[in-house]
Amino acid sequence: MRRRLRKDETINTDLPLQEECHVSNVIPYREGISTPKSPKTRLSATGNQIIAGFILVFFLIITAFPLVWTLISSLKSSQEILTSALSLPEKPQWINYVNAVRVTGITKSYLNSVIVTALSVVINAYIALLAAYVFARFRFPARQTLMLIFALGILIPVNSALLPIKLIMDYFKLSNSLTGLAILYSAIGLPTSILILSSHITGIPPEIDESARIDGAGWLTVVNKIIVPIAHPGLVTVAILQAIYCWNEFLFAMVLVSSEAKRTLQVAIRFFVGRFFFDYGGLFAAMVLAILPLVIVFIVFQNSIVSALSSGAIKF
Repeated sequence: MRRRLRKDETINTDLPLQEECHVSNVIPYREGISTPKSPKTRLSATGNQIIAGFILVFFLIITAFPLVWTLISSLKSSQEILTSALSLPEKPQWINYVNAVRVTGITKSYLNSVIVTALSVVINAYIALLAAYVFARFRFPARQTLMLIFALGILIPVNSALLPIKLIMDYFKLSNSLTGLAILYSAIGLPTSILILSSHITGIPPEIDESARIDGAGWLTVVNKIIVPIAHPGLVTVAILQAIYCWNEFLFAMVLVSSEAKRTLQVAIRFFVGRFFFDYGGLFAAMVLAILPLVIVFIVFQNSIVSALSSGAIKF
């Protein structure tokens, strides 16, 4: 039987003639050549792939079923939803979307949510970028303490501070204002955004900053023209996570905004339920309209989200 030489083994050329046949059966070692897998190993690998496939399909069904069910229900009448919630619509009721847009005034609420979300994303991302740059590049006595405070900010449920936040917003005249909501959402999302961006900026070689400083660039110039392009995946992740939170937030928008003209989309859907309780088809249509923008954003930027979230552990 022929065998391979080990990496540190050489052929002895001084062997007698009668052992030459054994030398000819030795295969020299080559770097990078793997031995063939046994049938048992191949069968085990195939079994693992099948199990992994079943797990992925299981989670896909759990994730996709509520979306598909909501979409189907939005095309059914209220009677069909009450009698058979899981059946397909006998005839698509597109009038449900017309009612969701016309009767509830959801168009104005849509615009309010877009304004609050866009403003909050910009404020949150830029402030978090500046703070993350300081934490990643400078060493000062209270650095670890401040990072610990930001980390604890993620663990504390923000809804438990509803009353103090309401009093602060009233004191600064920010209640019943879209700008006030955007500022509040930006502050709530800062801990998560700072931790994510700190990880990305820590991975950028500091020599790049030093070269720009030698050429006369200021700190803001370094951040805006060097750090922003390199940390682009992290900024995209922060922006999308912040946009998802702002778009779906309900409690603070409900408590802090009293004007009907300034209601966000989630609050408008809540009042849709209160006014037209039995119009389930219209309710599901409004829910589809609320979900659709987030689904589109995630589909467009899914590669950036996955690459940013899996880029490595957070380093300080």
